[in-house]
Amino acid sequence: MSRPQRPTRVAVIGAGPAGTTVACLLARKGASVVVLDDGKRPTMIVGESLVPQLVPVFRRLGIEDEVEKLGVYKPGVTVTFDDDREINLMFTAARGVLPTYAYNVPRKEFDALITRTAVAAGVRLIEATAKLEAVDANDSERASVKLSDESLALIPEWNGEQPDLLIDASGRRRLFAKLLNLKADIGPRKDVSHFAHYENCPWPEPAGQVMTMRLQYGWGWRIPLPGPRLSIGVVLNKEDAKRFGNTAEEQLEGVINSDARLARECGQRRRVTEVTTYANYQLISERAHGPGWVTVGDSFGFVDPMLSPGLCMAMVSAEKLAALIPARGGLDSGLGRRLDKYAEWFRVNLGAWQNLVNRFYDGTVFALQRTGAQTQEKYPGIISKVVSRHIEKNLSGMATGAWINRPYSRWLLAFLVRFGIKGFDPKDFAIR
Repeated sequence: MSRPQRPTRVAVIGAGPAGTTVACLLARKGASVVVLDDGKRPTMIVGESLVPQLVPVFRRLGIEDEVEKLGVYKPGVTVTFDDDREINLMFTAARGVLPTYAYNVPRKEFDALITRTAVAAGVRLIEATAKLEAVDANDSERASVKLSDESLALIPEWNGEQPDLLIDASGRRRLFAKLLNLKADIGPRKDVSHFAHYENCPWPEPAGQVMTMRLQYGWGWRIPLPGPRLSIGVVLNKEDAKRFGNTAEEQLEGVINSDARLARECGQRRRVTEVTTYANYQLISERAHGPGWVTVGDSFGFVDPMLSPGLCMAMVSAEKLAALIPARGGLDSGLGRRLDKYAEWFRVNLGAWQNLVNRFYDGTVFALQRTGAQTQEKYPGIISKVVSRHIEKNLSGMATGAWINRPYSRWLLAFLVRFGIKGFDPKDFAIR
C-alpha cells in the first residue's frame, strides 16, 4: 500500500484512560494503533471522582450509559474548612456549557471499560513491557524515541518498521521524559496520600456529593461509590503523617480519628480494602513532543488531586491529541505546529487548575467565604446575595472544568484575592 493510503501507525505506551482514549479515537479514524502495556495495575487506583468536563468525552466514546451503570451520579463538591463551615460547589453552574453532573467511579472497572471500548474499535492491545531506545538523546531538538527490535517483533503487521508516532501514556512513570532527560517544573508540595474503601459510612448529602475536607494536618476526601462504599483519603506532609503511626494503615486511621467531623460521621466504618499510598506532587514537563513522539495525560503533567483535575486532563488531552493526528499517510508537515498548540493548551490549562487549587491551599477561598458571609450578615439584602451567588457560580464553574481557563472567571478570582478579603487572614485557613 502506498504511503498516502497506508494507515498511520501509532504505538501507545500505557493502557490507562489517557492511552486507551487516544488509541480508541485514532483507531476509529482509521489509524493502525497498538497499545503496549505491562499489565501491572494496582488493585486500588486514585482518581475516582470525576468532573463534568469528562462527560462529553464519554459521549464521544459512546460509554456514558456504561459509566452511569458502574458509577455514582455526582452533583457537585462540598469543601469543608471547619467543623461546621463549608462551601458548596454545585455543577449546575455549568448549565449551558457542560452537563451539570459528573460521576464517581471505581477505577478498576472504569479503566477496563475504556480498554474494552478501544479494543472493540480495532486497537490491538499487547500485554508486554515496551522496550524503548533513545535516539539523539544529547540533541534537544532531534531527540527521539524508538521501539526496540524485541518490541517491534510483537507487531508483525508493521513488518519491522518503526511506528510513525510513539505516544507516551505511561502516566507518572513518564518514560519518555526519563529516557530523554527532559526537565520539568516541579511544585512545592511533596505530600503523601493514603486511601481505602469503607462500608457502614453515611454518604454526604446530597447523594453522590463529594466531600473535600480541610484537616488539622493536610486535607482529605470522601467519595461515594457503589456498594454502597465510601472512598476516604488523606493528603498530608510526610513528616506530619508520622505523628499518626509508622504504617499507612495507622496513619490513615489516625487522621480520620483525629478529625471531629470525620470521626463522628464515620465512627462505625469498616475498611473493606487495603490501604493504598500515592505520592502527591505537582509537575509539568518542559516539552510535550518531539520528532515522532508526543506525551498525553500525566506523562506530560499532573498538578494536584484536589478538585479532581487529573483524570479530566488525561482524557481531555487524549481527545485533543487524537484530533490532530492524520489517520492515513503518516505524519504531515503541519503536525509539529499543531502539537506546539496542543502543548501550550495543556500547559495553560494545567496552570489554571493549579492556580485554583492553590487558592484553597493558601486559605484564600475560605477567607473569601467568611468575608462574604460576614458581609451578608452586616448588609442583608438582595445586592449582597447577588454578589455572593455570582462569586460562588464562577468558583463552581471553574471546578467543573467548564470555566477553568475562562478569562473573566480567572480575572474575578485574581481580583478577589487582591481586594475581596476584609477582616480575615487567609493564613488562618490555609491547608498545612
